[in-house]
Amino acid sequence: MPFLKREAPNCQWCPYKKNCLYDLLGNAEAKKAWREMRLANRFKSGEAIFHEGTRPQGVYVVCSGRVKIYKSSRTGQQLITRIESPGDLLGHIALLADEGPYTGSAEALETSVISMADQKTFMDFLANFPQAARALMLEMARDVRRGENKARDIAFKPARGRLADILIKMMKPAKPHPLVAGIKRRDLAEMAGLTIETAVRLLKDFEERSILRKKEKDLVILDQEKLRAMAASAS
Repeated sequence: MPFLKREAPNCQWCPYKKNCLYDLLGNAEAKKAWREMRLANRFKSGEAIFHEGTRPQGVYVVCSGRVKIYKSSRTGQQLITRIESPGDLLGHIALLADEGPYTGSAEALETSVISMADQKTFMDFLANFPQAARALMLEMARDVRRGENKARDIAFKPARGRLADILIKMMKPAKPHPLVAGIKRRDLAEMAGLTIETAVRLLKDFEERSILRKKEKDLVILDQEKLRAMAASAS
């Protein structure tokens, strides 16, 4: 299914706009241009948005759902480098890096709505609205900081704390307890920088401690306080 204008959510009513480039634009005219230039598409869990090694087509923004960015080895193994949530940009670094190819693939972790602006439209937007370039730099600074924080956690935070941190980030509100819904154990392991064997062992340990319980493909979080305490721990 192609990206279409009618599929693009209205940024003015978006519950995630405070996390988005849209909110950083400031100027009403720039915000209007951003709303009008976007197309959108809906992706099911596991569907690819773009592939590593291909040429950038434009800039993307997650409007709802979650997307994983990952690199692949020659043997097909994956290394998840980022998890993008509503408001986050995708593909902007490759687009600005001398039009080089994507250095990672993007795949929906759950049903997700993704907006995009093609390369020419986005570059014209930056040229016409200088404040948009500043907003983009702020977004890229956030990306750098997140990368630094992840590197620090992998270096200094114990495995238990890294997995707890990922579970908190992937948690969704639900009654009577929040859920980590439909995320594969392998994906949880890769997000935390763990082997799948270690991740499965730790999940079993969390279950024995009544921190969570398994419910089909979901994880029900029973004790957020203990999980947050683990996530805050450092070696």
